Amino acid sequence: MIKFTRSSEEINSNGGFSFIHRLLDANPFMTQWDSLCSPRYNSPFCTSVIVRSMIGILAAGECDYASVEKFRNDFLFRLVAGGNVPSQETLRQRLGLLSKRDWQDVVDACVAWQLSHTKLTRVGHDGLFLIPVDIDVSVLEDTASRKEGISRTYHNVDGYAPIFCYAGSEGYMVANELRPGRQHSAKGAVEFLKRCIRILLKAGYEAEELLVRVDSGHDASDFIKALEEPGVHYLVKRNPRAEDLRQLLDSIRNDAETRTPRPGKKVFHGTRADRKPAEFAEDAHFGGFMVVEGVERTSLANGQGLLIPEIEVDSWWTNLPFSVGQCVALYHDHGTSEQFHSELKSDMGVELLPSGTFAVNSLVLGLAAIAFNCLRFIGQKALPHQMPSSPSRALSLRHRLRIVLLDFIKVGCKVVKHAGQTLLKFGRNCHCFTILKEIYANC
Repeated sequence: MIKFTRSSEEINSNGGFSFIHRLLDANPFMTQWDSLCSPRYNSPFCTSVIVRSMIGILAAGECDYASVEKFRNDFLFRLVAGGNVPSQETLRQRLGLLSKRDWQDVVDACVAWQLSHTKLTRVGHDGLFLIPVDIDVSVLEDTASRKEGISRTYHNVDGYAPIFCYAGSEGYMVANELRPGRQHSAKGAVEFLKRCIRILLKAGYEAEELLVRVDSGHDASDFIKALEEPGVHYLVKRNPRAEDLRQLLDSIRNDAETRTPRPGKKVFHGTRADRKPAEFAEDAHFGGFMVVEGVERTSLANGQGLLIPEIEVDSWWTNLPFSVGQCVALYHDHGTSEQFHSELKSDMGVELLPSGTFAVNSLVLGLAAIAFNCLRFIGQKALPHQMPSSPSRALSLRHRLRIVLLDFIKVGCKVVKHAGQTLLKFGRNCHCFTILKEIYANC
């Protein structure tokens, strides 16, 4: 028979909080929160403690105020918070006050510092390798609440429709912006794009080494002009609108590169340098061109013939000096950003934001970017110690945040204070002890 007893020793089930504490302490912009919003005269919690507490909750894979209660007496979480941990009522109240201030610049500064201390994996060909910057809208479904800003989204469910930006093949978050569910993806997209580029430039990257990839929701002249102004490379999926796709395919057919993957299927790759985005003035300079991929099927994969050939035509605006096939492959890689959305919503639990107030939820989502990058940094630092010796394979892999949470954050340890030192003692059967030491040394 097993008996339960309470020990006087401090046993901690979240040894990975030590990484979050070290990463937040190293970020010099975390102290700017204190000047942004002063605490009330009788409050023992400065603003940076409130912010760091919320980041700690998010880094633990949770997103509600009540979660802070189980961490209030946690020694490692107090290190993350930078002081005593507030109650859930104090956390809710202080985040509400902070949401009324201009906090976005501080979040952007914190994220820019994080990105400046990472090595973003590039993509490209023929000696030109660029940092992919993927901008996309995703839905945070919330059908059972009456929170401010909740409305019908393009997925035909109630929720929010925030816009996100990720950099590198690893998917570090550059910025996000909470939006009402009914807001069109193109509304405010130019301002968001300029903000993302500004963060990356502040992080030390050059505009010429960025490759911005967006879907057809951003096929607009003002968005493309905003891409060309700083000189970034771009791939913008075209919105065909009322265009005759068969006519577009016929216009490139004679000069296109053609391949036949199987009998009855032809793929055409061509360019149109004479076309400009909609609403571009005739005399306005356009530094890009159109690339077109057309697929014509005269039979199905099982060999069944078709009376009328089927066609599929996709096209993009770009200024990349690559072949059409390479441009198409680079754009298809843009779909990886859907996995980054999934990691934020499912692995970190940010699908349901905690407040009924839109401004507070916007702040929480902004802080989630800092927590997201902390977890991504930990996962990428652990990756070389677990991958095979093949460098090419190691560069193509990344840890999902769920793996980071389970293997490197939620790790049991014993906290021991002796001779002025704090020791974290992990079990002798801890499978990742060596990796944990390497991560901490690199944080």
